Amino acid sequence: MTEAQVKYFSKLDSFGTGERAALRREAGVMLRQADGRAVTAFYSCLPSNVQTWQEERWFAVACLRCLWDAGDEGGRPFELVVADLIRSGELSDSTRHRVELLLDTEWDEDGYMLTKLARLLKQVRQKSDRARLDFAALLDDLLGWNSDKQYVQRKWARAIFSNVNQTEIDEKEN
Repeated sequence: MTEAQVKYFSKLDSFGTGERAALRREAGVMLRQADGRAVTAFYSCLPSNVQTWQEERWFAVACLRCLWDAGDEGGRPFELVVADLIRSGELSDSTRHRVELLLDTEWDEDGYMLTKLARLLKQVRQKSDRARLDFAALLDDLLGWNSDKQYVQRKWARAIFSNVNQTEIDEKEN
């Protein structure tokens, strides 16, 4: 996690209930369609070095982060949480299909991909109170989502659809 991301998430976590609620209500909505209170809260914590093309993704992650309680830190990457929930049966097979469709969707100005992602995160939040997400990793993934190499989509597919347990992968890397 970069220093800018640390400050960003700390500021988000320090927001009062009104600011967090404003951002939470906009989860799945593109920045240009968000209400004024959420936009104001977002820009009050956005690092100054974030490029304009990245703002939509930073906003999306801020809103999605506010679905969880402040201080719910120390999480795992989204794709690993989803993989565990699918394997444990807490998420249905239809969720696997939703993930497949998400992997085929580009981040675009219409917000279609963000809507699908937000619904999936809300489902994860609803199904498991213990699920803690690494929102800095999610931000990095969204920033690289439209890469020609589709490295993020491949990483998610490998984690979610592989028959290999992630613990085994971690052990091999160490």
